[in-house]
Amino acid sequence: MLFAWDITVATGTAEASPKSETLKCTAGIITRIELKFPAGCHGLVKVKILRSEFRIVPLSDFGWITGDDETVGSNMYFSLQDIPTELKFVACSPGTTYPHTITVRVTILPEKVASWLPVIERLGKIIKYFGGGE
Repeated sequence: MLFAWDITVATGTAEASPKSETLKCTAGIITRIELKFPAGCHGLVKVKILRSEFRIVPLSDFGWITGDDETVGSNMYFSLQDIPTELKFVACSPGTTYPHTITVRVTILPEKVASWLPVIERLGKIIKYFGGGE
């Protein structure tokens, strides 16, 4: 399942008091998170995604994801089984002169499906190594 949210971050939102929004989704395994930064962000809009207070993206303790006219994505295998099944979007935009809308996309698969992904990826690498799949 693909979930998507468009979240507007107000002009000059300080890092000390960031925009925070709850992203309601379903139980399963998060296999990918994408953040779409529109043109004009110039790396000034900073985003992180959390589960409770655990940082999912980025994993670095004090880092943020930034961008400009690009989609920043991360493949992962993160279990989202506990109720409530929600994530937390946190963003700031110090130094911006107008609001920016960030699109958040989260792919969640049932555990039975997601558990096969590493096996399928490995098989693909083996086939490619032996000259197949070209």
